[in-house]
Amino acid sequence: MSRHELAPSSDAIARDGTLSVAIGWDPPLATYFAIVRREDEDVDDEAAILLWIGTGYEEIREPEPALEAIRPFASFDDDFARALRADRLREGSRPRAPWVR
Repeated sequence: MSRHELAPSSDAIARDGTLSVAIGWDPPLATYFAIVRREDEDVDDEAAILLWIGTGYEEIREPEPALEAIRPFASFDDDFARALRADRLREGSRPRAPWVR
């Protein structure tokens, strides 16, 4: 699994408070994922999650949709999609067993 922690943008911090932003490739689910959560201590776990995509098998097969989802929360350069593709090639994916739905 790859996981990249990105620095939240100043606009996102002003709007949503202290944030953690992560994106990467999950081999067992064969999907890219992205998660944005508030880090405030007084927010419960469910309310802390502002974005969480890539939780289903083969949900996001290319990095661009995940990058677009986190664009309101973090800055990244245009070549970052290339790094995420390299993660996918390096990590591979695991075929899902036919009996798993």
